[in-house]
Amino acid sequence: MNMEKNGKREGASSLESVPGFRAAAIAAEFRDWPKPRNDLALIVADAPASAAGVFTRNQVAAAPVKIDRKHLKASGGVARALLVNAGVANACTGREGRDNALKCIRRLGGRIGAPDEQVLIASTGVIGVQLPLAKMEKGIDKAVSGLGKGKPGDFARAILTTDLRPKESFAVLDGEGGVVMAGACKGSGMIAPNMATMLAFVLTNAAVAPKALAAALDEVVPSTFNMVTVDGDTSTNDSLFLLASGTTRTPAIGKSSGKLFGRFVDGLHQVCLSLSTQIAADGEGASKLVRVRVTGARKRREAAVAARTIAESPLVKTAMFGNDPNWGRVICALGRSDAAVDEEKVSMSLCGCAMFAKGAPLPFDKAELSGLMRAEEVELLIDLGLGKAEAVALTCDLTHGYITINADYTT
Repeated sequence: MNMEKNGKREGASSLESVPGFRAAAIAAEFRDWPKPRNDLALIVADAPASAAGVFTRNQVAAAPVKIDRKHLKASGGVARALLVNAGVANACTGREGRDNALKCIRRLGGRIGAPDEQVLIASTGVIGVQLPLAKMEKGIDKAVSGLGKGKPGDFARAILTTDLRPKESFAVLDGEGGVVMAGACKGSGMIAPNMATMLAFVLTNAAVAPKALAAALDEVVPSTFNMVTVDGDTSTNDSLFLLASGTTRTPAIGKSSGKLFGRFVDGLHQVCLSLSTQIAADGEGASKLVRVRVTGARKRREAAVAARTIAESPLVKTAMFGNDPNWGRVICALGRSDAAVDEEKVSMSLCGCAMFAKGAPLPFDKAELSGLMRAEEVELLIDLGLGKAEAVALTCDLTHGYITINADYTT
């Protein structure tokens, strides 16, 4: 699987480039944005496509999440369209919120000739605000008329809220007759997926059965989107969708397809890891991407929980912002995680500089290390010394900018 960072690949583009799908993005004006912008996006498959999804584990789930779970089950994992709006989360909106979402689904289905259960919907924005139905319906009509007429990247830009930049990834499956995969996502704050308002969409022209798509997501999500955290808050709207048009002439991919399924999973992992990394790097107010790599754990689950606990620590994140190599905050967060920890076997380094080993600090040049921490990307490595399992959590520093963005988000 060949992939170019951030979706930049000569001759390729974005979701709009995947055969078997068309996209559109328009301005429905759901919020009073600082600058005029598109905020309603649409993906339509030319024919029923295989589909799978992974959703938030927050017990308070938005209306779109509840509806999508039912539609994927009712359709047997088949979808014709994805409708996305930015600015209004349609979460905690009661029966009216559900009914409004279903009305939008019905309108879109009627325009493209698809049954309700083959239309999926995703929303992101402020919780507790009803969807402006008139704007949605007008926007749906306009978006359907504009399918396939926009520019590459329009979809990725239209789904943003507090994000500073669009997030895309594109990959080609080597030797498989032109099989491609493209992804786009949004997410900047309320990010701690447990599958932040995080929405992610991946399209492929591969022929993959719905159950195989779901199995691929089960393999990929734990080490990609579920290892991202900006602020430790799992959203009401977290959703990841994977659709396959099956327009290639290559063999169909199933769970029993051996190496072919393995290559598909590898490609999906690369695309999702790229998108996850972009989310962490674009965290609200962030000035740097932080990778927390935990090795030497007894089990992967313990490596993952240790990495996530450290990555979500406000004390660790503020130290990263201040370029302060305060390893004591890291060892403290590690110790309160649910992972097995033997202090006498732990070693730790930051930006390649060893700081701690066998229960005691090591001498290092604080000023030099502080300078290294000013980079746009830094890595914190913790070896538990107990086994061979490892995991990486992706996060960012916690800055004054995060508080500025979130202190008056609705006022």
